[in-house]
Amino acid sequence: MMKSVSGLDRRAVLAGGCAAIGASVGTAVAAQSPAAFWDPWSEAAAIRARIRAPTFPAENRFPLTQFGGVGDGTKLASEAFRKAIAAASSAPGGGTVVVEAGVWLTGPIHLRSNVELHVTRGATIRFARDPALYFPPVLTRMEGNELMGISPFLYALDCENVAITGHGILDGQADEAHWWDWVRRRPDGGESDGARLKRMAEQSVPVARRVFGLGSTIRPQFIQPYRCRNVLIEDVTIIRSPMWEIHPVECENVTVQRVTISSHGPNNDGCDPESCRDVLIEECHFDTGDDCIAIKSGRNADGRRLKRPTENVIISGCTMLDGHGGVTLGSEITGGVRNVFVENCRMDSPQLNTAIRFKNNAARGGTLSNIHVRDVTVGQVGRAVITIDYNYGEGAKGDYTPVFDGLTVERLLVGRCQRVLDLQGFPDAPIRNITLRDCAIIRAGEPDIVSHVENLRYDNVRRNGSPVAGPTPGGVPTPADTSG
Repeated sequence: MMKSVSGLDRRAVLAGGCAAIGASVGTAVAAQSPAAFWDPWSEAAAIRARIRAPTFPAENRFPLTQFGGVGDGTKLASEAFRKAIAAASSAPGGGTVVVEAGVWLTGPIHLRSNVELHVTRGATIRFARDPALYFPPVLTRMEGNELMGISPFLYALDCENVAITGHGILDGQADEAHWWDWVRRRPDGGESDGARLKRMAEQSVPVARRVFGLGSTIRPQFIQPYRCRNVLIEDVTIIRSPMWEIHPVECENVTVQRVTISSHGPNNDGCDPESCRDVLIEECHFDTGDDCIAIKSGRNADGRRLKRPTENVIISGCTMLDGHGGVTLGSEITGGVRNVFVENCRMDSPQLNTAIRFKNNAARGGTLSNIHVRDVTVGQVGRAVITIDYNYGEGAKGDYTPVFDGLTVERLLVGRCQRVLDLQGFPDAPIRNITLRDCAIIRAGEPDIVSHVENLRYDNVRRNGSPVAGPTPGGVPTPADTSG
């Protein structure tokens, strides 16, 4: 029987085991006519069916020790990784680089097509702290803007069939004295490198001229497949990351499953698919310093130049502890996000600000549509359960209209929260079409914030032991419905 960390029994609560919550959800759903609402989850099933993880010939295995690697934690194994990856890529059908038990100190690892990097149980890949090892610059993205900059720790560009697997540990060695301290550095005493990159993007400086070499302070991503097809990241544990942990960019057919992420540094997002298509994030554990999952599609001018949405994303069976948001869309979503399905997840921490979060503004102008959430248990969050905020960052300072159209939330169970909804649209750009169905909120302490929202609907929703009536003609609940 599934329980959240705080002990909520969702089957008892949602199926009628607790009299205070009311009639069973099963009964409520059965009472609906089959034509009463369109079931979007058939679309999710079709997406899931076509996502296929790459496979590699079992006979083509290349242990690092065959290429001079020593897993003693002191000798750099960079050259052994390079040689093993080259051999695996050249083998018929590809192959697997085997990282045996031990501590393997290395600089960046650049994967090739048809290569699996398998980190065995008892093995740790530890990435060296010397920034010089991560140059020359490579094509990468920093918070939605393209640049030529520091190499991600694990990187693949324009590859097919790449994988990072195994029950070992990936250790970025970041702390307040290494990598994380770059947040506060200003190379010339003034503008940060991050701000300079954003300015260059807005000025349409060609990417080839956005060069941030040794001495710059843009931190490396941990894992970044860039313009790749058929990507698998499975079973590994990631700790002490400089910033974003898993960041697929412009990739197609991506599977991230059973990954554990525990890293609390600045901008330590867990998994950020950006401008990707057909993504499955399943049975992962997130304990992060920023958003657990953040779906993105480019920032401002770069997002409009690239015009690459993120679409067809399934998030299933994941656990979220600390973080800013459990599942977040934004804020770098200028290219748009559509067709996102979240199911069977558990979120629970007073240090988790929001369960489901959407960040947009008039500088981004992204379109978010067709988003569906079901069977999510929230033990507690520090702020609102669901946040849609057009005032994030630049807010109304911009010439582009943010669009949000279509969110359904079914069978959501919440133990404790500050408020259920924090929905803030613009007068000329309202948030549209939000439906909560068969949901129970045990304790919400404060009234909801609902501003510039059209067609907010409630269907069998209970809050603080009482039914929530609605919708009103404007789609906004009455004050009595939103009180604590």
